[in-house]
Amino acid sequence: MILDLFKTGVYHTVCNLDIDKIKEFCIMHSYNNESRHLSNEGGYQSEDINLKDYDVLAPLHSKIVEEANIFANGMMLKDQNIDNAWININGKGHTNVMHCHPGVALSGVFYVNVPEDGGNIVFECPGSEVKDFAWYGQLDYENWNHYNSMHWTLPAKNNYLYLFPSFLKHRVEANNNENLQRISISFNTK
Repeated sequence: MILDLFKTGVYHTVCNLDIDKIKEFCIMHSYNNESRHLSNEGGYQSEDINLKDYDVLAPLHSKIVEEANIFANGMMLKDQNIDNAWININGKGHTNVMHCHPGVALSGVFYVNVPEDGGNIVFECPGSEVKDFAWYGQLDYENWNHYNSMHWTLPAKNNYLYLFPSFLKHRVEANNNENLQRISISFNTK
């Protein structure tokens, strides 16, 4: 019998928010504010924004806090509040490299606009470097599961929210859509 000792969860839910208005806000914000460059390769990443400051984003703020507390409480973490949030807009070929978010408890992303071939979010198994070294040549590379995977890909979908522990390394695949942008709002809680 296998006994699962250490688990790392990723929380997900559909939000049913007015993404058309949020999309319009994100695009207008990108026209009026310069991009910063952190984990993004190409594309636009805003400076931190306070979701509560904008009427169109206030419902998203409430939804994030509600869902973050369900997730946090399930892991016996204290109640969470949003620490910071920012807008991501990625056109053809734009991506986000592997990274994590130190100094906070949870991180997350809300997908506003995801075109076909817009790119998914990919999580890296904690300790994957050690696992890959230790099990080199021992893995059946056609049968990945929760025990032997080095990476796990989850689909980016409109109006979808993911929450995950901030230590969990992640990246975003390139947007391969020729004409449409992938738009998301990322955030951290503590």
